[in-house]
Amino acid sequence: MAYQGKLIIVAGPSGTGKGTIEDAIMAKFPDIQFSVSVTTRPRRDYEIEGEHYFFITKEAFYKLIDRDELVEWQEVYSKNGHLYGTLKSNIDAALEQGKLVLLDIDIKGGINVKKAYPEQSVSIFIKPPSIEALEQRLIHRRTDNQEQIRIRLERMPEEMELGQQFDYQIVNTDLNKAVNAFVEILEKEIYNINKGANKWV
Repeated sequence: MAYQGKLIIVAGPSGTGKGTIEDAIMAKFPDIQFSVSVTTRPRRDYEIEGEHYFFITKEAFYKLIDRDELVEWQEVYSKNGHLYGTLKSNIDAALEQGKLVLLDIDIKGGINVKKAYPEQSVSIFIKPPSIEALEQRLIHRRTDNQEQIRIRLERMPEEMELGQQFDYQIVNTDLNKAVNAFVEILEKEIYNINKGANKWV
């Protein structure tokens, strides 16, 4: 099938500032739409159904797996047992309609989407400056308890290694520089404006 759209896959350890960068990018490029994942984790107070995630039960999630309706899915932070996935039908429909879609997903999920749509996607990995900086960010945002923070930090070495499989890596030391690096990647890979974006920034 010949797709006209493009997928922008964004991943990185939790707390690296992906959401802040993505907000800036989507404000600058209003033609990019956000891919809404499905998850079994509880909805946070500020989250809106169908805008941040589709919140479903584990039973419903497993039915999606059985029917092969997910292009990727992961059990993230297994001690909590929360499942996340991306609906294949949503991705195919967006690509067929020529849309630009940003996916903020788990690192392994991002790799799987890239494998499923190699010609239609560009993958960008967001890195923290250091594990110490990441820990401080996780503490200050106050969305995780100490046990959850410990689990996230333990996952970081594996995530950093997996991140090497992404097309580009951005170290989020300075927000403006990180956003500018992201913009350069999009201009080169999506909008065909080549300003010499580097694979490693």
